[in-house]
Amino acid sequence: MTRPSHIMRRRLVLSACLIVWAGALIATHLPADRLPMAGVSDKLLHAAGYFVISGLFWLTLRVHGVAAGKRIALVFFTMLAYAAIDEITQPLVGRDNSLGDWFADATGMIIALILLELLTLARSWSPRRKK
Repeated sequence: MTRPSHIMRRRLVLSACLIVWAGALIATHLPADRLPMAGVSDKLLHAAGYFVISGLFWLTLRVHGVAAGKRIALVFFTMLAYAAIDEITQPLVGRDNSLGDWFADATGMIIALILLELLTLARSWSPRRKK
């Protein structure tokens, strides 16, 4: 049986994921003239944004007990598809779509996946961790 703290953790992580993802969806569909100048590379912003969204999606799946292989596949394919849809729909609000932006999105997602899975493996190999 799941303890109440696990249920709260799952709800909190899911809520954070949904809020951040919704915020990103809104931000990527604001008209270009309404965006503030960031002072950094557009590609870096794409990679960082997808790093965060992918990381939260991964964490949501992890706290809900989704097995590693399925979790990796879900994050990988969902985020690639979402990034493509995100880019394809941006001209609807006067923004340019770009294959380079999609590659930056994919790069951020892949870095998040690799880092989080490696941290999970390292944690499971820790000599102090009880099994």
